[in-house]
Amino acid sequence: MLEKSVVSVAILSASYNIILQVLVRILSSLSNAIIFRFITREALGVINVSREAFRRSCLSTFDKKNLEKKFNLLWMIIPVCIVCSISLRYVWLYVLQAPDANIVLNYSSGVNAVVLSVLIESLAEPVYVFSQSSHFVKLKVVLEGLMLTVRSISMVICLSIWPNQAIYCFCFSQIFSSIVYTLSFYAYFEYYLNSKEQKTAPLLITSLRDVFPKFSKYFVAIGDLYLIWSFFKQTLLKQLLTEGERYLMTFFSILTFAEQGLYDVVNNLGSLAARFIFLPVEDSAYLLFTQLLSRDKTSNPQENVSLCLTILGNILKLMILLGLTILAFGYSYSQLLLHLYGGSKLSVGLGLTLMRWHCVYVLLLAINGVTEGFKFAVVNHTEIDRYNKHLVWLSAFFLSAAYFLVSIFGSAGFIIANCLNMGCRIVHSVHFIQKYFQVQKYWWMTIVPHLTVVMNLTVILCLTAISEVYICCYSVYVWIWHLLFGAGCFVWFLWIVWRKEQALIRFVYEQWRKKESSSENKSKLS
Repeated sequence: MLEKSVVSVAILSASYNIILQVLVRILSSLSNAIIFRFITREALGVINVSREAFRRSCLSTFDKKNLEKKFNLLWMIIPVCIVCSISLRYVWLYVLQAPDANIVLNYSSGVNAVVLSVLIESLAEPVYVFSQSSHFVKLKVVLEGLMLTVRSISMVICLSIWPNQAIYCFCFSQIFSSIVYTLSFYAYFEYYLNSKEQKTAPLLITSLRDVFPKFSKYFVAIGDLYLIWSFFKQTLLKQLLTEGERYLMTFFSILTFAEQGLYDVVNNLGSLAARFIFLPVEDSAYLLFTQLLSRDKTSNPQENVSLCLTILGNILKLMILLGLTILAFGYSYSQLLLHLYGGSKLSVGLGLTLMRWHCVYVLLLAINGVTEGFKFAVVNHTEIDRYNKHLVWLSAFFLSAAYFLVSIFGSAGFIIANCLNMGCRIVHSVHFIQKYFQVQKYWWMTIVPHLTVVMNLTVILCLTAISEVYICCYSVYVWIWHLLFGAGCFVWFLWIVWRKEQALIRFVYEQWRKKESSSENKSKLS
């Protein structure tokens, strides 16, 4: 029963994430489209500064025995975050090349706003982690959605009133949304702890005072501290792999600031699928694996191990299928998407090339997210440290490849290097999965979609590419026909999947029914 409950929670989490992420990202995309038309490409290079994520993996089940130590450990995020933020602020302001002051005024204010917003949001981390471990699956998405909505709306309103003060508009929206996000977490739990739900389904805490750190002889569990340190080192390495192209852009001036702004816009637009679907599924799968499996492999019940293997295989096949679909249709419809989003500034030349390469990258991103998510849910700190050594070499390879490929392919070389990076990480994760479950060497062949499905996608790619050449983007009347042709191909593709992937469809349907049953019977989760 416990295993079924955990699976239901994970499915609820994924479905809520997808629905709310789509709604929020639609609003965010619309606001970004407005922002793109209000300001120059140079200003976009600063507006799209992304804050460093600092979210520790403490999602294993809380209990009375370790409750105080876990909260103490989570509050250690604050001093670490302060040190990281101040260090990165110095690098950003005094080491990296700043934009032209005549084009982007008050650059330092934008950097300070990002640092301050990170510190504000880190205050919510202990409550956030506890809420996820306690299966409040809607809360995370609702509050993150609220933060993004507040940020986007306030940014658009401020820019429409003060279009020449882009940086100050960014600063206000960034800080204001972070304050709303943090206060909302504490306000919700203050409400919940004084509600009827707390009496019928009590939490491990009885007041918000239980969340704050308590100094005692055994401040934290030493095992958790080792695990956090291993994950922290890995976070730095993965940050280098994820944002490495941006460091190369700034340190070596490979791209102009205007080209960086264009790269950021296309990169954000190209990763919409990852935000809509892949990220919610990855987060929910990670939550599922941490609840079902212990990091001590010998203590895991065989029933849970078999269940996780079945779920992992089906999720991977689903992600591969979605990634291949995006690749097949994305290649021929990138130009239309960019034209509708940003006009000719995006839909011709470099923007189109970047978007098409993103379609390849998204496929690898879909696979890597699930495989790495499983690996990090079950490994101990020793195995993480061992993997970190591989990441050091991979980081050096990635940065070297990126620098070399950019000299040949331009800014598209960054995406190609990212594809190589993801490919190496996927191979390592698949090898780990095979060793962990002790499955056959060619187990990965069982998660590849049916040959007929792949062949049909190849034909669709060719047909829609021809359609794009002859009937796309010259006028509204013409591109509508291109869109209708793609819709017809997509319906045909769905029929092929229905015929050839019966086992996968049955799995998705069964899990969805469990989700519906869980949402009816467990009012706490909704």
